[in-house]
Amino acid sequence: MTDNQPSPGSDPARYERPSDAWVCGHACDGKPCRMGPSAGGACRATADCRPVLDKLPGEAKGAWRCTRAKEHGGPCADGPRPDGSCGCPAVVCAPRRTLRNLRGRTTLAVVAVTVACLLIGLGSGWRWRILSPRTVSRPHQGDSFTHFAKERLDAPNSCAACHHAAASGVASWAQLALRSHPAPFGKDQFAKVPVGVVPMSAMDRQSCAVCHDQHEFHQPNVVQGHSCSVCHVEHQGLAMAAPEDAQCARCHDRADVMQQSSAKGRGIGSERFDPPVQAGLIAFRTPRPPGGRTNLIASFGQGHPDFGARAGGLKDPDTLRFNHAVHLGETVRLGGNPLGCVDCHVPDSTGSYMARIRYDQHCATCHDLQFDPVHPELKLPHGEVASVRAKLRGLPLLYAEIKTKELLAAGNPPRRDEVDAFAQQNVARMRQTFGGGESLEKLVLFTGDPRQVRPGISAERRAHYAGCAYCHEVLPDTGSLAKVTRPVIPDRWLLGGRFTHAKHGQMGCDGCHAVRESRTTSDINLPSQASCAECHKPGGSAPSGCTSCHTYHLLSSR
Repeated sequence: MTDNQPSPGSDPARYERPSDAWVCGHACDGKPCRMGPSAGGACRATADCRPVLDKLPGEAKGAWRCTRAKEHGGPCADGPRPDGSCGCPAVVCAPRRTLRNLRGRTTLAVVAVTVACLLIGLGSGWRWRILSPRTVSRPHQGDSFTHFAKERLDAPNSCAACHHAAASGVASWAQLALRSHPAPFGKDQFAKVPVGVVPMSAMDRQSCAVCHDQHEFHQPNVVQGHSCSVCHVEHQGLAMAAPEDAQCARCHDRADVMQQSSAKGRGIGSERFDPPVQAGLIAFRTPRPPGGRTNLIASFGQGHPDFGARAGGLKDPDTLRFNHAVHLGETVRLGGNPLGCVDCHVPDSTGSYMARIRYDQHCATCHDLQFDPVHPELKLPHGEVASVRAKLRGLPLLYAEIKTKELLAAGNPPRRDEVDAFAQQNVARMRQTFGGGESLEKLVLFTGDPRQVRPGISAERRAHYAGCAYCHEVLPDTGSLAKVTRPVIPDRWLLGGRFTHAKHGQMGCDGCHAVRESRTTSDINLPSQASCAECHKPGGSAPSGCTSCHTYHLLSSR
């Protein structure tokens, strides 16, 4: 491999170097001198050559010889002068500055004027007009925010509420800039920050975090804290623009960052990742995967895993015995019509979630807890074993009350002997049919299928004469004969994202919840991520952005 050689006919002496500050004054005529100007802009041209004195042996004077190079015309015709000076003296020129030099001087002049103007403006009454050229968003303006900033930050004005150095001078700003992290000249600090990530600054910690203390930054296994201003850009109008998916993908679509997050998360307790739940609500919490939730996700339609409540073969731990297939089939009727989803599941006051299922509102119509086929108006209380036992032990009084009401309705005064005879007759009938004392109590509490006691009961009336164990888990208890396990029905299934039924009202329940084939309580009848992505995908009919469902900040559990 050889060095590049100059092209034939090129004249290195006449080559104008762009990096030089000066150029020969004869360059515009196409005849620049070989030596060119000095660094200070002085012409260095004197003569075409330096003559050499040639002397023959024994000769005293000798003769001067021209030494002009061949590429510059060779020896001149007249030759050197008698005193040995060149016979062709050069014409002194007036060197001029190169374009590069002029551009650099102009740039320096502009920078100097700009800095001077900034120093004058920042040190005068124009400071706030220069620092805050546009309005801030609604949450960061107004009397309420001013009062809040004064209370928490002791800020003298709106700018200083976030920019603590706003009221100080230029010297203080320079000191703060040099002390910031990463520092302006700290190359080693910037090298540790992932590409495309703007690290958290002192302003993020001292201003944003002070007011927004109800939120933690992000998940505990985050590799690098981002500056708040990466997603929340101020001075862009009265409303901040929503964060874009590209900002989320800077981490969640990068294998190296997710591997670091997974490694960091292994040393943190899983309870740190559980989002807090509003007091009084029952939540279905899913176990955290061993590697954390660090799947590579480009968008909801590309890479997003299935919902945690459906993944890993999880089951609903509720002990209540319920069969969707039976309730939505032809067996169960309400007013002569088959049951529908809306007969039990109604939206809550916000319209986002479904209200809790309550026995008195949704179950009592069919499961009214009758126990005497002759007097179906007698019904057991729902909720406490002690109340059930007290009702069964007071049967004589219940039958006496029935007879008394019957006589009064017919206009006959109730006689004690007649009322007592009626009560004894019915108590004897119940004992003969179902057993007396604890036998009847055990039958009511532990019987799961009423057909075992009354084989001829119709399917339509079966639920009316069911025991506690027909729907509930009933365990023996030495103190109170039986203990009924209370059902635990979650109010929230998907804790990692927001959801509202109000925006899905145009869709049928069966489109997302495949419950007509569900026969056990343990089935988790939630829609899959794939079914949601049919609409919520880039270019789909519904929003697909990360912030449509997820909140970036982890809600503080403090």
